[in-house]
Amino acid sequence: VCSSDLLTALEGRTGKIEKSFDDLDKKTAESASKQVELSPEALYQQGLNTFKGGNSQKARESFSKFIEQYPNHELAANAHYWLGETYYTEKIYDQAVLEFEKVIKNYPGKEKVPAAMLKQAMAFKALGDVTSAKYVLNKLLVSHPHSDEAATAKARLKELK
Repeated sequence: VCSSDLLTALEGRTGKIEKSFDDLDKKTAESASKQVELSPEALYQQGLNTFKGGNSQKARESFSKFIEQYPNHELAANAHYWLGETYYTEKIYDQAVLEFEKVIKNYPGKEKVPAAMLKQAMAFKALGDVTSAKYVLNKLLVSHPHSDEAATAKARLKELK
């Protein structure tokens, strides 16, 4: 076998190897540039876990991102509720009232509505607005009399009288 044939064969092989490395570099660069997209459920769960872990500000970022990306998802009402909870936890009661109101108004049939009403009433009370707190608690008793929150609402109303 002639040395020029070996050289040509060797150049062909190294060319293939170089192309493989170039392709691998491109794929690595592409995957690194793509941010990891979480599924809606994973993003929601991330927010919930972060909130339960005590970082309400970081949880708020996750819930806000969830709502922005998936406004019509079945967990959107829950995400708004937990967003309200993050504000409530940080004693930003006026913002909490607004988030709980979104749950009450925009998702009337969802299971988080009674909880949002109860927490909204508690936020009103914390703001010193006892009249609004009583109104929301009474509305909760009328609209969701068999909910777990109704019993708590009755007790809170007695405290406010």
